[in-house]
Amino acid sequence: MVIQRATLTESDLTRWQDEGMLLEDGCLIYCVSGDAVLTVNFDTWTFTRRSVLILFPGDMVEVHSATDDFKVQMLRYSASLLREASLQLEQTVYSLLRKDRCRGASPLVEDIVSQIFELLKNYQEVCPDSFNQIVLLQLKAFFLGFHNYLLRNPHEVQPEEGSERINELFSRFMETIMEHYKESREVAFYAARLHISPKYLFNISLAKTGRSPKTIIDHYVIMQLKLLLRTSTESIKQIAWDYHFNDDSFFCRYFKSHTGLSPQQFRKGVV
Repeated sequence: MVIQRATLTESDLTRWQDEGMLLEDGCLIYCVSGDAVLTVNFDTWTFTRRSVLILFPGDMVEVHSATDDFKVQMLRYSASLLREASLQLEQTVYSLLRKDRCRGASPLVEDIVSQIFELLKNYQEVCPDSFNQIVLLQLKAFFLGFHNYLLRNPHEVQPEEGSERINELFSRFMETIMEHYKESREVAFYAARLHISPKYLFNISLAKTGRSPKTIIDHYVIMQLKLLLRTSTESIKQIAWDYHFNDDSFFCRYFKSHTGLSPQQFRKGVV
C-alpha cells in the first residue's frame, strides 16, 4: 500500500546547515524572515524573505549560510503524493521548476504560496485527519496553475547561466545518476548513457560546478547511503550487494574513505 503523507512545520533548517541532506520527500518552502544561501544539486540559490523554494525527492540540499533570524514555513509531502498532485504534467513541471526552483521576484507566486500556507495551517489544526488529502488538492491546483502561468509568461522563466547544451547535458547527467546510482559509480558508465565521451562529461561538470563528475557521483551515492543507514535496518552485506560493491569490505572502505566513519559507526551515531 502506497502511503501518502504531508506535514506543515516552521524551521530554521539547522539540520541542513550541519550536513547536507538528500530528500526522500518533496518540499514547498516559504521564507518567513531572514535570508540564506543554499546549494541544491550543486546549483546555488539565494533565499530571501517571501521567496519560494521548490524541492523534489532525490534533491541534495545544503544551507551554507543563514542569518540569525532565518526562518521558513515548510510543507513536506511524500513522493507518492507529489506524483499524484502533478497529474500528467509531472515531467514538464519538474523540468520547468528545477531550472527556476527559487522564486524570489514573483509577487504573484509569493502571494499564492503564502495564502496556501495560511490555509493549510488552519486545516492542519481543524481537520488533521483530512490534511493529506487537502494538501494533495492544494498541490494539484498549485502545479497546474504554475505550469500554465509559466507557459503564458515565458519571460518569467529565469535563464540559466552557460550554454543551453551544457545545461541540458548536466541536467541529464544528474537525472541519470538519480536513476542508476546503485548500479555504477564510474564516469564512463554515465558518459555512455549520455552518448558523450568521459572527457566531455568532465568538461561539462567542471563548467557547471567546478567539480569532477566522479566527485559528483560519489557525493550522491554517499548521500543515498547515509539516508539508507539512518532509516533502514538492512544489513551491511545486503546494502553492499544492492549497490553493486564486490563485497561488504570494499563497501566499508569506500564509505569510510568519503566520510571518515565505517557504515557501522555512522549507523550507531559514532563521531
